Amino acid sequence: MRITIVLGPFFPVPPVLGGGVEKVHFLLAGAYRDAGHDVTIISRKYNSFADDERVEGIRHLRISSSDRSSALAVNLVLDFRYALRVAWRLPPSDITITNSFFLPLLLRRRMAGKIYVHVARYPKHQMLLYSRTDRLQAVSHAVAREIVRQAPRLADKVITIGNPISDDYFCQIPSSARKKVVLFVGRVAREKGVHILIESFASVLKQNGSVDKSEWQLRIVGPHDVAQGGDGSEYLSELVRLAKPLGASCVFVGPIFDKESLVREYRAASVFAYPSLADTGEAFGLAPLEAMAAGCAVIVSNLRCFDDFIEDDVSALKFEHKSPDATAQLGAKLERLIAQPQLVDKIAHSGNIAARKFRTAKIASAMLEDFELLVTNR
Repeated sequence: MRITIVLGPFFPVPPVLGGGVEKVHFLLAGAYRDAGHDVTIISRKYNSFADDERVEGIRHLRISSSDRSSALAVNLVLDFRYALRVAWRLPPSDITITNSFFLPLLLRRRMAGKIYVHVARYPKHQMLLYSRTDRLQAVSHAVAREIVRQAPRLADKVITIGNPISDDYFCQIPSSARKKVVLFVGRVAREKGVHILIESFASVLKQNGSVDKSEWQLRIVGPHDVAQGGDGSEYLSELVRLAKPLGASCVFVGPIFDKESLVREYRAASVFAYPSLADTGEAFGLAPLEAMAAGCAVIVSNLRCFDDFIEDDVSALKFEHKSPDATAQLGAKLERLIAQPQLVDKIAHSGNIAARKFRTAKIASAMLEDFELLVTNR
């Protein structure tokens, strides 16, 4: 098959500036190539990356675009301009996969082949625009249910296939060989609940108990720049003020886009916390799944999108993020893991097993099977 993957207008591929969707499709593109398919990735033009090149058997086309804005209206305009340019340069394809907002409306079917929309964000009624598409791929059952609720006439076009995890993340290192670190990886944005995490961690360190907590550290990894999906310098300054009493016990690492460096962060940490508050924003939760693969004991908020790979108190711990005492609830989960190394190992082991269902080979196989179904049923 001729498979074309069109990423959005703000991040380049290879994903040198991060971007969960970009990481996912770059990973899958290699699996499609290995299966013998002709793969093209279209992404944002960036720095010295060539406009048109073939790297390790995958063709890369890069289109002029701009950085993300803090204003939604501006981002939609940028997406529309980018989509027009992509539609003009799209190579002949059997199937075109995209997460661009406007591109599914602009693609010429004779060039695009089957139109496959990757729904990697919680739908906000835009699915009604995509009646001419052939498939709506929800990355979680929570997203699939919401698509059907908002656009019931498109129900027969919806399929649920989760995001893949690179085999590089998988390991099982016992807590005794890890650092006393609680790790967060994600965009430094208010909807990710980073402020709640800092407050919860601070309260845990203050509590008296039988366990010495003085060596524990909170590490916050991720970008705060608006162009990279963060909430900017103002929110970062708020977090720094919150963390000031913690001193060296709280470290703002900044963004890590290199996969090997990120894997090292996961493998060094004992606990991973992801207190997202984004009920209508979070669609899957790639970072917690990466942490589970890497052998961390994971804590997440009680968002429905995590249900596809997390069983509470088995493969991870959940806290009720909507509760008035959400900070105390998260703190209680942190306290349990810090005080009980055997629980850390138990949760980490079960989480690692759960993450194996999302290995790249399994997800790529499911995607290719669906592509074949669509392409052969013309």
